Amino acid sequence: MRVNFLCPSCSKENVYVTEEQWENFSCEHCNAPVRLHVSGSLTGLGIVDQCILSSKQAFYLQKDFNRGLGCLIIAAGAVTSIFTYGISLLAAAVVDWFLYYRLPEVTVCYFCNSIYRGYVPNPKHKPYDLSVGELVEGAIRGEK
Repeated sequence: MRVNFLCPSCSKENVYVTEEQWENFSCEHCNAPVRLHVSGSLTGLGIVDQCILSSKQAFYLQKDFNRGLGCLIIAAGAVTSIFTYGISLLAAAVVDWFLYYRLPEVTVCYFCNSIYRGYVPNPKHKPYDLSVGELVEGAIRGEK
């Protein structure tokens, strides 16, 4: 079970593993101290209820799928479809669909985009909701 998040100081990716010490956590790249807020639910039950970085409770679910890879698969199918009369585009769509449904879901924080992998699914978390995302963006920018 691990959390991927960006350092507030240098914006480079860090990884926190549930079993690691979190009180004196520092960035792997710039060694700046990073204050983590690890809840008992996260360490004890393995359920994400509060973000370790932002301390917020707004999360959404998404497939653990590299979007760039998905676009590359479809682009390769589209480019080669000229020579295969569209069959390669259909094959690329089938591969993309198969990968999408085989890969697990991850939990993502609306506020800081921290990604939680390997945790027990929280029934309160739903797929991305654009209205919630816009409210969070407005709150981050300080709009009302």
